[in-house]
Amino acid sequence: MKKLVFLFSFIFLGGQLFSQNFDNYFINKTLRIDYAHIGNFNSDNIEVRAFHAGGVWSGTRAFLIDPTRYGDIIFEVFDSTTNQIIYSRSYSSLFNEYRTTERGRVEVGSFEESVTMPFPKNTIRYIFTAYDRNNIGVVVGTGYFNPATTPYADFVKEYQTVNLHIGGKPENCMDILLIPDGYSQADEKLMMSDLKKFASYIKNCHPYKDRLKDVNIRGLKSFSAESGITDPNSNFYANTLLNCSYNVLDIDRYLMCLNVWKMNAVADDAPYDVIIILTNSKKYGGGGIYNFYATVNNGSNVADYVIVHEMGHLIGGLGDEYYTSYTSVVDYYPAGIEPVEPNLTTLVDFDSKWKDMLPSGTPVPTPATEENKEKLGVYEGGGYVAEGVYRPWMNCTMKECVYDHFCPVCMRVLNRALDYYSNKKSSSSDKK
Repeated sequence: MKKLVFLFSFIFLGGQLFSQNFDNYFINKTLRIDYAHIGNFNSDNIEVRAFHAGGVWSGTRAFLIDPTRYGDIIFEVFDSTTNQIIYSRSYSSLFNEYRTTERGRVEVGSFEESVTMPFPKNTIRYIFTAYDRNNIGVVVGTGYFNPATTPYADFVKEYQTVNLHIGGKPENCMDILLIPDGYSQADEKLMMSDLKKFASYIKNCHPYKDRLKDVNIRGLKSFSAESGITDPNSNFYANTLLNCSYNVLDIDRYLMCLNVWKMNAVADDAPYDVIIILTNSKKYGGGGIYNFYATVNNGSNVADYVIVHEMGHLIGGLGDEYYTSYTSVVDYYPAGIEPVEPNLTTLVDFDSKWKDMLPSGTPVPTPATEENKEKLGVYEGGGYVAEGVYRPWMNCTMKECVYDHFCPVCMRVLNRALDYYSNKKSSSSDKK
């Protein structure tokens, strides 16, 4: 397999790729590719299982080529005749977390994953490139899709869409979709109350609060056969729509979806850019993976914090800034390698991070003193380790259990994500 060395860049790309005319290559419809991600620490392979199409394309039309590479996978699409790149998407996956665990070093795992793109007018060639924690890329899957001859299944609408906040047209907004899991028919009143409550948590948190015209929030009335969420450590198992479960990757609080293909099939019922699964459970838990999906439980007394923290991962590719909680990943940020996460640095390439935002004279590293509590700096500790990885703020929402307290660096990243989805090339891109 061809190895690729990643060239680090976090700026919006200029030129032809961003001014590419959507109508030259695509129609207003979505193509979804379901595939299995198989391997472990030493192997990585993608096997495409099915194509699905329908609905409308609610994603960006101005930035067909992804301007960032915060994820550990890049999906690239080429016109098969001219070999010109016409679409790309960077995202992360549960598989790449799995392969950094002790289990992933000895066992082969298989994970469901999906990627969406605008429906092509002509035959395309696609490439999946996966990056390890050393930022070395390997091509792990390739293929072709011919809209005239390749078999695909049409989207089937099953669930009612509930509008929770509408700021504009889908193609001009970040479309957030809340999908309930673990709510039976008897829980309908609770489901509707929770959808409204969690939508309010998003709307009242900056930067979303300042940019409600750039955000749509919808929910689905998606019922499960049984109430509750599977919790293996408590010997509780529930038959739910998306098969969400605690103790994923052997972390008790890590609450994730085990049926990603089903999740995406359910999400087909509404325009979406971002999927958040709202789970019916009192036990604290959640998770968020960049451009993949996020989860949150409904019964936690800090649920407002959890949903916006996990959205930081999901939308901005932000890394965890804490370093005292248990995780099962090993050597997640290798020495001598600059993390891709925009709010973490090993100082190997700090110029690519928030160096441009530091006030003149700020010491690097910055002492974590009471005087610096609300000052931008370079504080040691982050990314699950106490030494060698640095964060920009002492107590950001990506570190502490505090609602609506994103630091200036995280705010800039989240504003740029909103710019991307709302097709804005500047406006808030450089907010600090």
